[in-house]
This record gives sequence, structure tokens and C-alpha cells, in this order.
Amino acid sequence: MSDLTTYTVCFSGTACTRDEGEVTRSDSDTRIYSQKTGYIPVRIHKEISGALNATSPSVSVRGVGENDWAQPRDSSEPLRFSGPLDAPSDLLKYVKNYSGGNQKSRASQIDGWAATALALHGANLAVASGAQQYNFIGHSRGAVECIIAAWFIYAYGPKNIPINIFVIDPVPGPGTWYGILTQLPPNVSHYVGVYAWDQCIQPADKPYMALVPRPNGPMTGQSPDISLGGSWWEWWQDSWKVLADNAQLADPLAPSSAAQPVGYELYACRGRHSTVAGNTTVDGQYSPDAVSDIVAPVPELIYKMARGYLTKWGTNFAVKSGVEEDTLSLRKRINTDHAAFDAMGGGATRTSALPDRPYVRRVSSISGVNPFNSYYMDDVVGDPPYKMVYPVTSERKNAGWVKWKFL
Repeated sequence: MSDLTTYTVCFSGTACTRDEGEVTRSDSDTRIYSQKTGYIPVRIHKEISGALNATSPSVSVRGVGENDWAQPRDSSEPLRFSGPLDAPSDLLKYVKNYSGGNQKSRASQIDGWAATALALHGANLAVASGAQQYNFIGHSRGAVECIIAAWFIYAYGPKNIPINIFVIDPVPGPGTWYGILTQLPPNVSHYVGVYAWDQCIQPADKPYMALVPRPNGPMTGQSPDISLGGSWWEWWQDSWKVLADNAQLADPLAPSSAAQPVGYELYACRGRHSTVAGNTTVDGQYSPDAVSDIVAPVPELIYKMARGYLTKWGTNFAVKSGVEEDTLSLRKRINTDHAAFDAMGGGATRTSALPDRPYVRRVSSISGVNPFNSYYMDDVVGDPPYKMVYPVTSERKNAGWVKWKFL
């Protein structure tokens, strides 16, 4: 039996390697990232375990459509599917082609289907560690994999080991949003989600619609008992796809007078999808010529938050924080010098004469492929504090049940 208390799994986002932000490759120049934070999931792993290729007390997981390392560029390591989780045959059949070999693929980066395989891999590594609790951190599809991995552990492994999740802009991409994305399983003790405010220019940013999963029963004072599986008319679906279809609880984005969930926190932050994960370019793109110190406070703040929450949940870091500036000062800088963030999302004024609010981000907590199953982000978050500069539209209304915090 292991004496490890907490095991941490760090899931990288789409097209990101396990040394993302630490080693330059043809598709990614390390200079776009803050030197203090790097690409946050990878840097966090390095600061816990001391080496990029370490597998304990933390491990990193490559992103969808990418190989493990900057070198070699044409090969990846096999994923762990064989246990200790007792995964069903339909799941093992689905994931087998995403293990080992050359996984670098633009098509795979778009469809995101490999996320299921990477989530099963991370879940198996967590359970194999023998730890008493698991901490998951991820960005983009890696953030979504945190939730899927928690479901796989609950369904196919020990149900009584607590899992804590810190996600940075979870984005499933196009395709089916299964119930195992939109609902947290009962074994998740804490969920903290940080969402980028300025990833909102339509239609280009539509594929970046963010996922906001539903709180589980214990978070809302209800029973942890659930019924796994789908309805009778879903008999033809793979069993893992419908695990949570009959367990969907209250929608956090819909209006409600219910008490606030416990252990469930949502944050809005200025910047784009890449900004909140470490990118410091003024446009959220990938040229080092566009790097700006004005943008750096966003990833520095998220990095400090990630380390703070993980430490609170039992993760031990081998080195001290790379960001010494306090969080209050970072937040003040973000909201004082905000012109670059305004430009990222279409300007300081987001109200438009065009239909469908093209400068407002969409978020969803609803499974399915219907593109209308979404909310306007500036509706559900409520009114930002007047001292903070968050461009909103005059059409906003109907704040959601869960109260958001603004960074």
C-alpha cells in the first residue's frame, strides 16, 4: 500500500506537449509564455515533481492531437488503459487507436475524440498511485478531461476517494457534449473553474464555447447516490457515453433561488483562451513578437491561484512560487491597464447593432450537439463589480444560480 497522500494529474490542452512552454518546437515558441508561469499545467507538474518526465507525485498528460514531447516530433508513449480501472470493452475499443505512435494530427485537434483516451489514461495513473486523494488540473480539453477522468474513476474504480479539480477555460470543442462532461460525479469534492472573458468574437470563437459542469449532490446538500447509465432508448450508445445521462442535476447557469453550492467556485477573468493558461501576447495568438508585459498579470494570477488551491488540497510543491507579486496587486493591474484585453474581445463596448451579440462569449452546461444549447456569458455571471472593467452588453439579463467571482 502506498504512503502517498495526494497524487496530482496535470492535463495539457489541445495540441500541447508534455513540455509545452518549456521547450521550443516548430509549432510553439516558449517566448510567448510568461517566464514566471510557463504553460501553467506543465509548469505546475514540473514544480511538484521536479522533472518534466516524472510520474510521481504528479504526472502530466499530453494534449489532444499531439505527441508527448517536443522531440521526437513523430511519436508518443503508450497510454495506460489496462487498469487498475475495470473499464468496459466498448470504452477500451474506442480508445485503443489513441495510444502510442504518431498522434500529431490536425483532424484530431479539431474533433477532440482523443480526450476520452487521455482521460482514461490519467484516471488509471491516479488510481495506480495508491494515493488517498487525487488533484486534477487542466486547460482547454485537458480541463474537460479532468471531469471525464473523475467519472471513469467513480464508475470503474474506487468511489470513495475524493477528487479536487482546478480547470482553466474548459472547452470541449465541436461534437457531442456527453453527460459525463456536463455533470460532476459524486466523488468530486471541489471544483474551481476559471473562464476567459475575451474569447468571444463570433463566429471565429464559437468552437471555444466553454463548459460549466453542474454541481454534484453533496455540493448542494443532496444524496451522493446516483443511477449510472442512460435511458432505455439509448441502448445503442456505448455504455461510457451515457454514464451520467440520468444523473444531471441543477443547472448552474439558469436562474434559481437555491442556496449556493459548497466546494464549487466559478471565476471570470480577462483575456483569451490561451492568455489564462500562460500566453502573454497582446492578441492571444502565438507570435513572440506580440508579447507584452501588460498581458502578463493574467497568467501570473491564474498560476498563483492554481498553486494556492492545489496546496490547500494537499499537493506539495518542490519549489517556491515563480510569481512573488500578491494577487491584489495583479488584479489591480489587470483592471487598470485593460486596453489590450478590450481589443482581444472586440473592443471596450461589446453591445452591437448586429444580432446574436457577436462580442459575447457562449457557455453551456447542457449535453448534446444542438448549437443553441448555450447561454450568453454576460447574462449568467451577473453584473461585474463597478470597480472592475469587464465589457458587457446592455442586453444582459437573468443572472444564473451560481454567483461568479471576477478577477
